[in-house]
Amino acid sequence: MSRGVVVTGLGVVARGALGLDAFEALLMGGGPGPDAPPQFDTRGFRARRAFAADPCATEGALRQAAQTGRIADLTQAQIDCAGHGLLAALEAIGMAGLSQMPARMGCAVATTSGGLMDDYSDALMAGQGERVAPDLVTPASAAKVLAEVFALSGPVCGFSCACVSSLGAMSYALSRVRSGDADVMLVGGSDRMREADFAGFNALRAMDRDSCRPFDRTRKGMVIGDGAAMLVIEAEEHARARGATPIVRLSGMGLSSDSHHITSPDASGLTRAMQQALAQAGRQAEEIGYVNCHGTGTPLNDAAEAEALGRVFGPEAGDLIISSTKGSTGHLLGSAGAIEIVATILALRSGSAPPMLTTQDPEAIPFSLPLAGTDRRLSSGVAMKNSLGFGGLNGSLILERPDIGEM
Repeated sequence: MSRGVVVTGLGVVARGALGLDAFEALLMGGGPGPDAPPQFDTRGFRARRAFAADPCATEGALRQAAQTGRIADLTQAQIDCAGHGLLAALEAIGMAGLSQMPARMGCAVATTSGGLMDDYSDALMAGQGERVAPDLVTPASAAKVLAEVFALSGPVCGFSCACVSSLGAMSYALSRVRSGDADVMLVGGSDRMREADFAGFNALRAMDRDSCRPFDRTRKGMVIGDGAAMLVIEAEEHARARGATPIVRLSGMGLSSDSHHITSPDASGLTRAMQQALAQAGRQAEEIGYVNCHGTGTPLNDAAEAEALGRVFGPEAGDLIISSTKGSTGHLLGSAGAIEIVATILALRSGSAPPMLTTQDPEAIPFSLPLAGTDRRLSSGVAMKNSLGFGGLNGSLILERPDIGEM
């Protein structure tokens, strides 16, 4: 019999926000607009701005944690590879009350293309290939670093499957806990700003020069971001036995592919993922009070996502609140799903969806958008998080407040 799984810890690093409280304030207030990232010169690009986390602030916080004994001394390569993820993991582990890592604890970490890929490429071009450790240049490197730093002995896996990577990591982590292979999993995503990704999305003309405006009639694209979000998930009986307080229950997961087009999603794929997640959770569509959408602000993604939601929830779902938080955080690519799972959990905890402050001229869709000045109260304690990725990949996760009875 599969075990119930709950979240007991959360940690976040986002642009201008180190930690959960700062992140919640960012979601509620919107924060400043995007700016040129500090990692490279963007003056030669069409779209020049991003939502970049400050790598110096992350490194400073990690060095301080090492001095206070919360973690051992870190190498510069470990910080460069997975610094945002390490800092987010420290917060999540602390919130979960894990002073020692359980023997059967593993991790699953999503990323876009590997923590040190740019450094490795630059070193090779300069004839200095030995400068970067070869074992830290793969998409699995962040998971490897987290497992080493926290001495995890359970299952460890890295995921890089475009923008659905975080939900892929969550699916793996859920399955390991449900099956009994692990009691606890550290799961999430960690990405740092890369010039190659920035250039690629510019070449696709998928980036807005000014702001990300999901589900807005005038939307022109995404704004890239970076950072990390990590969650501690564990078997519910394990959490309660050690006196931990469940934050939410993870009750349903769905993954699918539409096999349609690399950048133009077909609504049928996301429809299947949502239906699978609902069936696994034992929930009906009308029980969902909030959907945190992928919502990149690109015309094709938002249209396909709205169509899929209409197929699952029907044309009369006007009370259902849907939103995208990318107008506040930017698009974290492989880590997007992780930070948006945390945003969904915060919405469930507060009973209110974060506002979409950049969306000023909303599309005519049969759902409620939490625009500035609107009623953002959720109608239930059950929520859904959706992600879409290049190549037609789709993921959907059902989350519930722990006071709602397990089905």
